[in-house]
Amino acid sequence: MFPKQSTRLILYGDEPSKVTTANNKYPSEQLQQSAPGSSPDDSLRALEVLVICSICQNRLRSPRMLQCQHTFCLACLEAMVQQHEQKNYITCSTCNEKHELMSASGRVTDLPPNLYIDSVLQVLSRGQTLSNQSMPSTAAVAAAIEKEEVHLSCYKCATIGNIRMQNCGHCKQTLCAICWQTHMGELAKQVQQLNVQLNSASEKMDRKMTDYKVRFSDINLRIKEHYEEKITELRQCEQNLLGESRRVMNDAVCAHELVMEKIRHLKTSIEGSNNGAVDTHDNFVDLFLSFHKEVSIVFEEISQWGKEIILFDQENSKIEVINTIADGTSSNTVSTIEGTSKVISSKCAPLNTRESITAFYKNHSFKPKMVWNKCHRPAGVGMAPWMYGETNEAPLYIAGAESKMLFVVNKTNGDVMQRVSYDKMVYPNAITFDQKSKEVFVSDKWKHCIFVFSAEGTFLRQLCEKGDQEGRLRAPEGLATGPSGTLFVCDTGNDRVQCISSTTGRMLSQFGRIQKEQLLKASQTKTPTRHVDLKCPTDVAIYNDTVIVLDSGNRRVKIFNKRGEQIREFGQIGSLPGQFQYPEVMAVDPSGFILVGDGGNARILVYQPSGQFVTAMGSRGDSPGKFNWLTGLFVGKDREIIISDNKNHTVQVFC
Repeated sequence: MFPKQSTRLILYGDEPSKVTTANNKYPSEQLQQSAPGSSPDDSLRALEVLVICSICQNRLRSPRMLQCQHTFCLACLEAMVQQHEQKNYITCSTCNEKHELMSASGRVTDLPPNLYIDSVLQVLSRGQTLSNQSMPSTAAVAAAIEKEEVHLSCYKCATIGNIRMQNCGHCKQTLCAICWQTHMGELAKQVQQLNVQLNSASEKMDRKMTDYKVRFSDINLRIKEHYEEKITELRQCEQNLLGESRRVMNDAVCAHELVMEKIRHLKTSIEGSNNGAVDTHDNFVDLFLSFHKEVSIVFEEISQWGKEIILFDQENSKIEVINTIADGTSSNTVSTIEGTSKVISSKCAPLNTRESITAFYKNHSFKPKMVWNKCHRPAGVGMAPWMYGETNEAPLYIAGAESKMLFVVNKTNGDVMQRVSYDKMVYPNAITFDQKSKEVFVSDKWKHCIFVFSAEGTFLRQLCEKGDQEGRLRAPEGLATGPSGTLFVCDTGNDRVQCISSTTGRMLSQFGRIQKEQLLKASQTKTPTRHVDLKCPTDVAIYNDTVIVLDSGNRRVKIFNKRGEQIREFGQIGSLPGQFQYPEVMAVDPSGFILVGDGGNARILVYQPSGQFVTAMGSRGDSPGKFNWLTGLFVGKDREIIISDNKNHTVQVFC
């Protein structure tokens, strides 16, 4: 069952208003529907409660109704307005709602009367008469009206008659024709008041809807920003995981190529032994045992290759590569979590095999232990093979290209111990050393020569001059000290490598893009000369009996014997792992592993002596551990890596 409704209208504002609890019955109906056995006096006393003004606590006089439907005496409302600072507003003393006087004049008298209360007051004014007279039955009254024996009286003016009387369906009262017009006017005012209230409610709803839309617009924006950040993070995590996956795959490819190279070597050796004659039975047995041992080693490597357990943990977003050993336990785990790489390796084996050195470069986390920035645009770097003074440490030499001098630095604390200069030096570039004579060789790119200094910094001599003939240079860069007092020079501008005397500068041999007239002259002077494809070679290194050249123009690393005959080459242009953009510098570690500084990709690439790619380190940036353009590279005996950066104006020592 629904609850009985109140006699007042409910206004929909910001807060719920109080509702009068009187039943929705008209006064005449309340009298007629009194409980059985109740007297008219009891009904009158019940109605008396409804007509008390909450301000003066007396019976209402000239009742006026506010927009909240609460009713007060006209005089009480006027007194309240007079006491209020704002004369065009009035506050309800029952619900404390503030109402604006909506009429043009702004007077309290323009407030609408409460017709219900008027009806109750009329009933109460006649209550005494009703209580003193016996109440006729409804059937008797109806019969009297049909016989026209009962005359109707006007509710307002008490005019008695049975014609031209109107019965109001709203307040259930009978009115004469004159009072009927006034009564209709009062109802019209109340209708207008309802329209005003509806307009106010509509405006409030519009404001609320506007605020609601603003709030949801802000929520939608925050949702979009939140998930855009999430998408960016997920994309970055995806790229990092894919990069880690490629690295793991590349490691497997390198290991596969290493095994295949051993197989090819063994097949070549076995085929060669079949073609040759065996002198004695003992020699054949020794050869068989040697082949059997090497093949067994290869078979063992084949059985171990590909046994790694590769897992992708979707919940934690990481890749795990677990290398297993015979008992099934893991010996090495490489994991990537949310785009960060972490390597947990087993105890490093001694660096005496190619495999152990490869694992060292892959798993070791090189970090800069010193960042030196006291020279503008540094070029070549190198560690002297002798101790400096009383420091009992090998000094670090740095070529200051724009400073036109060499800086001798303590690599432990970065202190400049000495500055080496010469007035004719224009652009010092690469540096190398002769341990026996304790001499420092510096190539000058724009002076087109080589300057020689003593360990104490004294200028000793100049080697070569500008030109393209034997013993002449054009924009030389890389240097390497050879055996027996020889010096290998990257004659970059002439697309060749020259081997010259470190004392006189006389050319001993050459290979590269040699012109025809130079080939004829070399044949006449009996100077070893070989025509090979070199384009702007920028660095050179000597390892055992090989000459390793960085063919920068062709984006290749080429390996020659001392006669200039090419043995192998590797490298290609690109930005993928193992590829070059602009290789500038190169160094060889004590085990023959080749490190290439790629200025275009801003990283160091590590290769096995065979040319197999091992790993890459570094990325573009200006913070420690990052590069912009590499111009110098050196690897020490303990595989300490020293890198100079022309654009970041720094020299970093990694260990």
